[in-house]
Amino acid sequence: MLKGDKVYLRLVEKKDVSRIYNICSEPEVREYDGGQSTLPPLQYMLKHFDDMFNIESKRLSIINEKDVLVGYITYKEIKDTLDVYSIGITIGSKFWGRGYGKDSIKTLVDYLFVNNNAHRVELEVVDYNLRAIRCYLSCGFIEEGRKRKRYFFQGKYSDTVMMSILRDEYLK
Repeated sequence: MLKGDKVYLRLVEKKDVSRIYNICSEPEVREYDGGQSTLPPLQYMLKHFDDMFNIESKRLSIINEKDVLVGYITYKEIKDTLDVYSIGITIGSKFWGRGYGKDSIKTLVDYLFVNNNAHRVELEVVDYNLRAIRCYLSCGFIEEGRKRKRYFFQGKYSDTVMMSILRDEYLK
């Protein structure tokens, strides 16, 4: 378990799947996070929990100070480069703007640099998710570039922004 100021992060457990499914089904969340794909049915996710969660990437539940699951954050080591990690985060829309995302990102990034000896942590975000971009910038990430027309949602293509933070930047 990883402890931040407002949240703690722990591996997703089977009991979390229903809540995560509900968060991922929110129209506001889907607009920013995978809206182009269809979610598998909840019963399928429960039945195949061991295959779907924490295999290729680690998925951590984000639990707030009231012990409520507010979202999840993922990380995985990039296979072709030593000590490089990719992260992603999803927060339920009714918990936006409360600092849970920022605290989760800072907590995970600290863990990756301090405990996993990460050299680089990177992410990709759709260009119109300005709240997330501001959050990542405030956590020390910098914009590296864009993938043009990379994300498709509701009949429209949008750019994605590539961002990262390096170990020496984090340790300053």
